[in-house]
Amino acid sequence: MAQNRILLNGKLGEPFRAYRGNEKLTIATGWAPWWLDPEENHANWQNRQPVYNGFVLDGRFTQQLSTPWGTHVAGLWQQVPSAPGNRYEFTVEGLAWSSDDAAPGKILEPGDVNLQIGIDPTGGLDPESPLVIWSERIQPIGHWETLHLTAEAQTTIITVYLKSAPNLPKRQQAVFWRRARLRPLGQYRRGLNIVGSGDTHIILEPERPKPGEPVTVVVSSLRKHQNVSLLVLDEHERETAVSPHGYVLDGERHTWRYDFTPPNDGLYEIRFVADEGARLLSLRLLQVAREVQLVPSSSRLNYRRVYVLLPPTADIHWFVAAARGSYNGRYTIGFSADDAGIGEWEERHVLAVNPHHWPEVLTVAWFRQHYPGTKFTAVVANTPADLEAWLKNWTTDTNT
Repeated sequence: MAQNRILLNGKLGEPFRAYRGNEKLTIATGWAPWWLDPEENHANWQNRQPVYNGFVLDGRFTQQLSTPWGTHVAGLWQQVPSAPGNRYEFTVEGLAWSSDDAAPGKILEPGDVNLQIGIDPTGGLDPESPLVIWSERIQPIGHWETLHLTAEAQTTIITVYLKSAPNLPKRQQAVFWRRARLRPLGQYRRGLNIVGSGDTHIILEPERPKPGEPVTVVVSSLRKHQNVSLLVLDEHERETAVSPHGYVLDGERHTWRYDFTPPNDGLYEIRFVADEGARLLSLRLLQVAREVQLVPSSSRLNYRRVYVLLPPTADIHWFVAAARGSYNGRYTIGFSADDAGIGEWEERHVLAVNPHHWPEVLTVAWFRQHYPGTKFTAVVANTPADLEAWLKNWTTDTNT
């Protein structure tokens, strides 16, 4: 699902674009460059601004930054959605080339390149901040090596960094990055609605569309953000086409309007971003579901059904736990609130697992409105094992 793809363009490959129109800053989409400027007493070869570009290695485009005959302290960054208290594992593959030989493919007297990756658990955009947690330095001269780092998020947005800092000027001085991945450790919680700086938030109309129904998006903020766009990802991590409809200043608030049409049902992630996705300004999740029509039926009206309704954030471990816990009772397991409520059974009972993990929190009132007669029990479980144990011990005599 889209909520499992936290990073944009984790491969650090195509498409590339000129960052803010600068051809010397050709960056993999979804990322933004950073570098430290030289100090007054530095030699002219120290702390140069690297040239960023796409480079083909092993038959694929990767992100390169280079400073021949110079050094740099520089890299890339990206802001991503997170949940406070979640721990995240960040891994990236890095390769460096440092040589005084003019011939390509030859390494002569290489210098240290000091590759690192970092996480700012507060979502800041200052690579020199003491809040940034950095990995150990590595020296992958002429070979790919994977960097690892874990950190605990403190806010709903965190920032990931790539960094290199060669210590000596070399004729050939280049760094390459590929295959970045950020994944949550343990139970995966996530925010359903991230309000960014300047009270930047997303308003959707309608709130519960059907597939093929146009959705209007209004982004409102006290700040006039620059270089903005809207990204819409479906649950299979595919981008949905978005049409922009301009910007206006309405009193003290800045507003941007967009629309898109979700082609399929499922959970969509809507990101309001700057710099081609590198900076996350606000986020919403949107549930798209087909309109359900009840088909009258008089068969088996005395049939009793218990439906274990898993939230859209549940992975295979939660599904297996639900199956194990439901085996003795032969309960139905699924992910659709409409499937859970539909039918003319004499007794319909929905066990909604972690209903607060839905884009709109599921409640008994929702089922009363859409599927009258459905019994509703909210089940809050911290781990799949807790869910399995609860289901094994649950009976309709002890819950309503």
